Amino acid sequence: MQILEKELDNELSLAENEEVVIQGFMDRYDVDYEEAKEIFEETKKFLELASDMSQEGQSLFVDKPLLIIDEMWHTFILHTKQYMQFCLGKFNRFIHHVPTSNKEKMALNERLSTNPSLVLQEQEEKLKDQYSRIYDKFGADTLLKWYETWPTKYTPEYIGKIKKAV
Repeated sequence: MQILEKELDNELSLAENEEVVIQGFMDRYDVDYEEAKEIFEETKKFLELASDMSQEGQSLFVDKPLLIIDEMWHTFILHTKQYMQFCLGKFNRFIHHVPTSNKEKMALNERLSTNPSLVLQEQEEKLKDQYSRIYDKFGADTLLKWYETWPTKYTPEYIGKIKKAV
C-alpha cells in the first residue's frame, strides 16, 4: 500500500510541477490555460524525441515551425527544479538546450557560399529524417500539428505579439 501511495504522491507532485510551468508560460504569453497546456504537452513530446535522438548521437533541431515549442522549452528551463525532475524522472538524464553558436552559424554561412546546393540537400535530408522520426514516434497528427497547423498560427510575428512585457 505504501508503494501505491508513494507513486500517487509522485504523480501529484509531477502534476503540480507542470502547473507551475504552464502558469509561468501564461505569465510570459497572452494565452489561456488550455492553449498553454497543449503547448506544454507537445514540448514534452519534443523532449522525448530529443532524448531518443541524443541517445543515438543525433540531434533534434528547432526550426521556424517549432518556435512556440522552443518558447515553452525556455519557460520550462527557467523552472529549473521542475525541469530537472522531469528530465531525470522521464529520461534518467538532463536534456540540454544547446543553441547554435555563432561559430556554427558562420561555418554554415561559409559552406552555403561555397556549395549552396550541397548544404541545402543536407538540410533537406535532415528535415526529412526529423519528419520521419516525429511520424514514427507520435503519428501523423503530431507531425501535421508541428509542421502544418502551428506554423500558420504561431508565426514569429504572432509569438512576438502575444509575448507580454515582463
